[in-house]
Amino acid sequence: MVLVNNKELARKIEYIKRRGTKDYIEKQLERNPFANSACLSLEGKGDFFCTGSVTFGVGFGMEDSLVKRDVELIEKFIRNQRGISHARFELTPFCDPLLTAMLQERHYTFERFLAVWVLELESWEAEESRQTTNAWTIQKAAGEECDEWAWTVALGISKDQTVGEETMEAARAFLEVPGNTGFLLKQDGKSVAGGTLAIDGQLAELFLASTVAEYRGKGYQNRLIEERLRHAKARGCRHATATTEPNTVSARNMENNGFRLIYNKAVLKSQALL
Repeated sequence: MVLVNNKELARKIEYIKRRGTKDYIEKQLERNPFANSACLSLEGKGDFFCTGSVTFGVGFGMEDSLVKRDVELIEKFIRNQRGISHARFELTPFCDPLLTAMLQERHYTFERFLAVWVLELESWEAEESRQTTNAWTIQKAAGEECDEWAWTVALGISKDQTVGEETMEAARAFLEVPGNTGFLLKQDGKSVAGGTLAIDGQLAELFLASTVAEYRGKGYQNRLIEERLRHAKARGCRHATATTEPNTVSARNMENNGFRLIYNKAVLKSQALL
């Protein structure tokens, strides 16, 4: 399968993000009905999500056309959320140019790019050996270790090196989504890094990965990437995908593990919706 300019593969990638995020919000609200998360689905057009202070629309412009009243409905949805004042659309290169023009007319502006990576698993082979000076192991998060996985991933993402109960609950909900598996890396028995894998049919998505600050630079995320790819291939997946910020350590890790950049998504941001 040709990866570049493959609209059908792009649809599958955007769909796994839509489905996974919808399921995650549902699980999060089951655990905490007061969580600041919500989803607005426009049948056949895309999904718009709010999680915490983050908003993003996925899948729009790839199937049925979005019209002015759809955008107005999304903006009304944003106005009804706590602590959120901007709408953001993640637009693929396959997006209907009329949607881009409509958003520009409504004074949406470019905010950033997101890099979408893909690896063909049928031809991928794991390296035979990995050299390291530290004793490390990787295991799937299950049972009591689900909380340890959530704590480790949340701590690795935290900017101030603290993890509150609400953040733990938010991370823990990812493991309750059907098709998701958490992987936990331990050094000398201590949990220091984690990552997540979602599987939908023959497509796997690598996401939500982090390393505790004092253990970075040891190649642990590369180990977690490889372990998740092994798991996905063993379950019959043909492709694996990941989305990163461009020109980051995460992007370099994907490239170093054989992923190819197949498209960039442009994030367009609204003016303040008051």
